[in-house]
Amino acid sequence: MQTLGFRRPNQVREAVYGHLKDLLLSGRFAPGERLSEPLLAQELGVSRTPVRETLMRLAEEGLVELVPGRGARVRIFSPEEVEEVYGVRALLEGEAAREAALRATPWELADLEARLEAIDEAPPEDYPEQMRRDLEFHRALVRLSGNKTLYRLYEDLLSSLALVRSTLPTLSQEEATRKEHQAILEALRRRDPEGAKRAVEAHVYRFRDLVAVRLRKGGI
Repeated sequence: MQTLGFRRPNQVREAVYGHLKDLLLSGRFAPGERLSEPLLAQELGVSRTPVRETLMRLAEEGLVELVPGRGARVRIFSPEEVEEVYGVRALLEGEAAREAALRATPWELADLEARLEAIDEAPPEDYPEQMRRDLEFHRALVRLSGNKTLYRLYEDLLSSLALVRSTLPTLSQEEATRKEHQAILEALRRRDPEGAKRAVEAHVYRFRDLVAVRLRKGGI
């Protein structure tokens, strides 16, 4: 981690919060991993106070768990919570794909395809970067719906989704994932709203099942 250069208290707090949240959502920390307050403070070049405040803030957002006597750790979602997160994701993203199939322009779809190519261009060993680009593809897809309310709801879900997704960070360049992404893009190009919705739902539900199975097997 890089030392943060801000010196004013408010700047330090916001910089620490933004930096640690980005790391959490990119999968740089594993679910259940302990977050050492003094170690983080040392690595960021700040006092422990803004780190402590950040961990409390992230706990309020449901991304970190504060364990009495043991400090902070990255939140672990239960299989039931995974079902909820992915169920809501399927509803929002499926509807977004349906609307995008009706309104997305050829150049917007070209941009979406470029985002898919960027996933495969990420270094094979850099799973957090692959996952980040994967999530950016899906955010772009939801934006193509043109539905601002839907996009806002999706953004609210994104923190939980990214943290759940980090349970299996290695799948973004997997062949099955690649085929599912292409199926979504092809349905959008055909102007097939129901086909796009079904393609998204199939993709989302496969990941839901994979994550839930991993959690039930105690794979974290």
